[in-house]
Amino acid sequence: MEQKPLVVVNGLVRKDAIAYLKEHVEVRQWTEKTVMPRETLKEWLVDADGLWCVRPLDVDGDLVKNAPNLKVIAQAAVGYDNVNIDELTAAGIPYGNTPGVLNETVAELAFTLITTASRRILENANFVKEGRWAQRPSNIKGFDLSRRTLGIIGMGAIGVSISRRARAFGMTVVYHNRNQRIDDKIHKTTYMELDDLLATSDVVCVMAPLTDETYHMCNEAFFKKMKNTALFVNVGRGPIVDTDALINALKTGEIDYAALDVTDPEPLPADHPLLEVENCLIVPHIGSYTDRTRYDMSILTADNIIAGVQKKPLKTCVNEEVNYKKPQMDVESALEELKKAGVDLTDFD
Repeated sequence: MEQKPLVVVNGLVRKDAIAYLKEHVEVRQWTEKTVMPRETLKEWLVDADGLWCVRPLDVDGDLVKNAPNLKVIAQAAVGYDNVNIDELTAAGIPYGNTPGVLNETVAELAFTLITTASRRILENANFVKEGRWAQRPSNIKGFDLSRRTLGIIGMGAIGVSISRRARAFGMTVVYHNRNQRIDDKIHKTTYMELDDLLATSDVVCVMAPLTDETYHMCNEAFFKKMKNTALFVNVGRGPIVDTDALINALKTGEIDYAALDVTDPEPLPADHPLLEVENCLIVPHIGSYTDRTRYDMSILTADNIIAGVQKKPLKTCVNEEVNYKKPQMDVESALEELKKAGVDLTDFD
């Protein structure tokens, strides 16, 4: 019997996805709840055909330099700030991520944070739980989203999904990107330079990827340009925000409130000063955390790995220049396929 390709999984992932993967490949998985030591992973990769990357893990040329059989690396995430794509490309290794399948789920979470924070749902729910409702009406007032402006920083597919929800709530949507989109009329959105967006928006939502350019983009100067009544939302990456600057902006009233799905550091230590800020809502990076979406992400990751170890094209490949190509079919084989499909070949005479 032909030996199956070997795939290393450096951490815990969904059991159903592993079961699916095992139908096609041999799996060697780190099942401890601790982070797999990097040197141990390097040893495992010596004989591996594929790697299912589980964060936290920095994927670069150093990790794969002694892995001569490695044909593919994939990760169940859209973002790949932990992956050095240039070094993988130089090594000829395609990298697969999971775009598309989580767009609506992340947009739902982003807009849930916006609505929850704007109406102070958490504070008012706690008011009731603390038995204070009968004492006096709540004086914890929120603000309306209708007739307000949402500014989105990073207007990709998820940003567009957020904008659709915002317009349903009667909001005006503006955005900032590296480049203006060509479909503004379709989505009823308006491009703005960053400073103009910050000065105009009642809600600022960060959806940008983490890059050298966006690292600590949301700093002291950034928050000073926002309205002091504004809500700041981050569903992108934690290090886009200078956490100390955010804490100061919230405490001094430079901005009114923040709602965060991601933080820096992550996870936050129990004694972190950000947790002591009353006007800040934090959830533990659950943007894509629904059963259906995590399943779809895991199966897409498995499909990318199964294709890669067979040297077939990955469904979603970041560095397409080293993605495997579909084999070219010669004329004779193509005609045979048409014949099997019931096509009358006399049509081609």
